[in-house]
Amino acid sequence: MTVLLVFGLFIVIATAHNITFLEVPQYGDPRWSADLVCHYVSEKGDPPLHSVKWYRDNNEIFRFTPEQQPTTRTFNTTAGGVSRGVCNMHSCSISVILPKRYDTKISFTCEVSTEGPRFAVVNQTKYLTVAVTLKEDPIITGASGSVQLGEDVLLNCSTSPAMPPANIVWYIDGKPEKTETWMVDNTEISSPDEYGLRSSWRPMRLRVNTPKSVIDLRCEATQPVRPAFTRSTNTSLIVARSPHLSMFTASGSSSSRAKLAVLMITLSTTVHIFSKYSALRRV
Repeated sequence: MTVLLVFGLFIVIATAHNITFLEVPQYGDPRWSADLVCHYVSEKGDPPLHSVKWYRDNNEIFRFTPEQQPTTRTFNTTAGGVSRGVCNMHSCSISVILPKRYDTKISFTCEVSTEGPRFAVVNQTKYLTVAVTLKEDPIITGASGSVQLGEDVLLNCSTSPAMPPANIVWYIDGKPEKTETWMVDNTEISSPDEYGLRSSWRPMRLRVNTPKSVIDLRCEATQPVRPAFTRSTNTSLIVARSPHLSMFTASGSSSSRAKLAVLMITLSTTVHIFSKYSALRRV
């Protein structure tokens, strides 16, 4: 990389290494260290590498200087600091200890400079959010696959432990579930586990009342971090049009049970008459 330095009326051309890629995870689990890597390359005519520095927010936390002994140094270890650092003339990787405060956003900067007399400098910055993100999609239970028109279906969507816990929203045929105005959010949250992580779940009672033959459902779990982290699961319910006996017992009402009893008595009487008639024919 070529850098123009202006001193009065003189223009001095200084060259610096190029940072080809900066690896910083978007989310970091505070239970483990986060691995960061800075890749850089020199072009023809560039001065030798002078140093590679890592900054956490505005504080230097690590330095690699190949012409000095020792070649690496760590700084500001009380704020978390660096637990490991391995660098060479083309890359510099470090492991940083993260704070236990969830949804903390941290900037990490890699700065590469070449030898003097002008020490040309280039840098890149990326951000990491402290969070234990969902490791798998949410799970939908209660969807048997086939339902009857007019039937009530009880569904549930649940997530694996995470932090911060996820908020869950149901979508029916692409539209959010309708809730009462006072019901801001009915996502349930578990107690923290041994690591402080919490699971989320949200039930939904669905009345099958649609002319469509298929109901598309989606459960979307979103963690309130910056940027938001979302995982979702899709499933479908097939709406059967032919009635079956379970319709008489779906509501559990006394009238339904009476209808079922009359139907069973009628069937029993019909079978009994048919049997007596068959016996008389054989005599």
